[in-house]
Parts: sequence; structure tokens; C-alpha cells
Amino acid sequence: MTSLAKNSGIWQWAMFSFVLAGFTGFLFRFGFVEPLPVDLNLENMRHAHSHLMFFGWASLLPLYLIKLDIVSGYHAAFGVRLMKNALWWIVIFGLLSFPPFLLYGYKPIAIGDASLPLSVIFSGMVMLGWYGFMAGYWITRRRKKGYTPNPFFDGALVMLFVSSLGAWSVGVLQVTNFGGVLLPKALTHFFLATFIEGWVILVLMGLVAKALQLKEDEFEVSPTVLIGLIAIGAPLTFPYGIADGLINFDLSVAARTGGVLIAEGVLLFVYSAIKNRWSNISIWIWPLLFLVIKSVMQLVASVSPMEMWLSDHGTRILYLHTTLLGAFTVGVIWFLHHMANMQKKYFYFVLGSVVLLIMSLVLMTTLWPESLSGPWIFDVLALAAIFPVISVLFFWIKLKKMVDQEHQSVEVIRKEVVL
Repeated sequence: MTSLAKNSGIWQWAMFSFVLAGFTGFLFRFGFVEPLPVDLNLENMRHAHSHLMFFGWASLLPLYLIKLDIVSGYHAAFGVRLMKNALWWIVIFGLLSFPPFLLYGYKPIAIGDASLPLSVIFSGMVMLGWYGFMAGYWITRRRKKGYTPNPFFDGALVMLFVSSLGAWSVGVLQVTNFGGVLLPKALTHFFLATFIEGWVILVLMGLVAKALQLKEDEFEVSPTVLIGLIAIGAPLTFPYGIADGLINFDLSVAARTGGVLIAEGVLLFVYSAIKNRWSNISIWIWPLLFLVIKSVMQLVASVSPMEMWLSDHGTRILYLHTTLLGAFTVGVIWFLHHMANMQKKYFYFVLGSVVLLIMSLVLMTTLWPESLSGPWIFDVLALAAIFPVISVLFFWIKLKKMVDQEHQSVEVIRKEVVL
């Protein structure tokens, strides 16, 4: 498996983004317990937390791993340079978007005589970086001989592009004041649904398939069909994030249909992976287990009355963290762990912290008896939120040390060969 580049700061900036976004999430939770030392708006903190997780973690690191899959090390080809420059572009503008989101949210900032929504502008610049990477990837993919493309990566990039269209449309509506209340909200959730259910899930499936070396004929159905189920279903689920009173029958049917399609595709993928790689599936069972939990939650939501869960914001938060922190983050951390051949205790530290946080989120849902609720829940939520930050920070430090040692060994061997 390809090694992480010692001198490439991309993966390290991704780790930094996770730690910073995670610490912001902790401060957000802590703000419900004690007044923060700095006067920060909790809603703005939530936006800063989620956008940095999206831009600096859930998009940046997978894109870097896709680049390593198609070409590792230095390469002067135009497509490769375009991918590399696009990744740095995403790093820069992803981090630049964090301060305005944290301090102002989506509000414009007065700069001289102008009033500019910097958070929106920087977010748009990140998406331009996505496009640059996609262009570089397709150029390299077409020109590189002997490369067998990962179909899940191809599908994921398509979904990343589709999701960006929803974000651009929201910006256009804000400028033109067109669409009333429902359309901007619908397009916002179109972006979120397509990004999370499409891009995130497909790129995770691609990493699992690559690590387990799953062949096309080992899937219960063709990978093309699995990708199609998710690609069709993901955009349809956007009504799940809209208030109950704004959803009509057609939107309800679309969301339920999309949820069933996605869950079907994910469960068929997990079944194929476990069936054909059970003897050496190792710790991959954990992200696969989170994918199963996420799919079961999605199926329940697709067949149950909407009033049972749509108004329960806590259930939505639990689902998102099960998907993004449980399945995706645990999966990516294990992929990095596997690349560096680290001791398993560092992965288990991250896994334990993630499980603890997700279990704490159950306290916010209707699954937790109201008779057992109380102010102490906010203390638990804040305490649990800091553990993934600490565990990933330790994992990052150890990973960097392992990568440095590996490249030092390579340099020693290279010098001996020269002598």
C-alpha cells in the first residue's frame, strides 16, 4: 500500500482541521454548561465546526488519498500538478473560512465601504479547489497506462460535483432573493445530503474495497449497481433536513425512497465485504458496523411516520455523527493506521472516544427516557466531545513519527545502494 509522503503537509493539515473543528465542537457543547471566556455566538461556532469538518477533513483527506491511489510521490505531469495545487488551494481556503464562520456565521463583514460575506466567499473558493482536483484526476486517469480506476472513487467524485451545485444555487438565491423560504432551505439540504450520503459514503466504500482488495466479481451485485443506488438515493434524501410543516407528500416519498436505496446499496456492500474477507477483515469490521447502524437508522426513518423523528433534532445529530464520525472517521483513521503499520492501541483509542461521543448523543434523543433527563446531560455531552480531539491528536503525533521513521529508513537504504 502506498506510503504517506513525509514532506506533504496535506494529510497533516487534514488532521489539524479535525482537531480544530473537534475542539470547536467541544467549546460549543461547553457553552451550554458554562459561559465561554470569549463572547462567541453558539450558532456561529456550530457553523465553523461543521464547515471545517466538511472542507478540511471529510473532503480534503479523501481527495489526498485518491491522489495517492492514482499516483504516489513527485510527478511532473500536468494533471498530477493540478491535483496537488488544488489540494493546497482547499487547505488554504478551508482554513480561511473558519474565522469568519466562527465570528460572523453567514453574515457579511464590513470591509471599508463594502460588506462581504467572507465565509460564503471562502466556501465557494474551496469548491473551486474541488473542481481543480477533479480536472487533474480525470486528466491523469485518462493518460496513465495500466491504472485500474476505483469505481467507488469515480462515483464519489461525481457526487462531490453534484453536491456543489446545490451550494452554488443557494448563493444565487441569496443574491437574487428568489425562491421564498423553502427553495434555499431545500438546496442547502440538497448539498448536505448529496455530500454526506453520496460523496462521503462512496469514498469510504472505495477505501474499504481498496484495503480489502475486493474484486468486482466478489460483490453480490455489480459495483456499478451499488454506486447507482447511492448516487440516485443521496440527492433524494434532502427533505429529511427540512421542517415537518414544509414537507408535502411528494417530498416525503422522495426522501423515503432515497433512504431505502442508499441503505440497500450500503448493506449489500457490507455483506459482500464480510462474506469474502471475513478471515482477514481485521478492524475494518468497526467502520462496517457503523455503516450497518447508519443504514438501519435510515431504513427505520424511511418506513416510520415522519412525526416520530423529524422534529427530534437530537436524532438527526446522532445519525450524522454515526455516519461522519463513526463510519467515515473511524474508517479513514484505520486506513491511515494500516498504511503506517502502527500499533493497534492508537486506533482503539480513537475508536473508544468515538463510541463514547456517539453514546452520549443518545441522551439528546427521544430514545432516552425524559424522567432520567436533567442538566447533567450537558456536562456529559461536553466531556464526551473532548475525547475524540485528544485521541486524534495523539494518533496524528504517532503517525507523523512513523512516517518520518519510514522515510529515514528509505533514505539510509538509498545511500547504501549508491555507495
